[in-house]
Amino acid sequence: MNEPELRAGDADRDKTISVLREAYAEGRLRPEEFDERLDRAHAAATYADLDALTADLPTEKPVSTPELAKAVKERKDMRSAWASWLGVGVLVNIIWFATWMGSGPAPYYWPIWVMGPWGGGMLIWTLSSRAERSDDG
Repeated sequence: MNEPELRAGDADRDKTISVLREAYAEGRLRPEEFDERLDRAHAAATYADLDALTADLPTEKPVSTPELAKAVKERKDMRSAWASWLGVGVLVNIIWFATWMGSGPAPYYWPIWVMGPWGGGMLIWTLSSRAERSDDG
């Protein structure tokens, strides 16, 4: 542990700000508390000034449970799947648009047959996953 009366540097202030940001993201600090502590962290001169900003915050991360790990993995999988859907949607729309250029009136919008059923399935998966999680909690 650092001596409280020693001068703090930029790296020390950055570490404290990182802890404050995590606490804010976890809902441990209200917006006005976060803003005030952030201002005080930037102005801190000593380790004691910085320690006072995080003294009432837990120092250990919550223990990960299997349910939490499963939920995090499912959320990552879902984001990845939606990103794939969006990427393919953009690609087929670019292809459709490129075939339309210079061919007169807009051709039949065939990308709907790629994006529509896939997006519908994704939507059902997303909504059913959320409903399942709310039933569990």
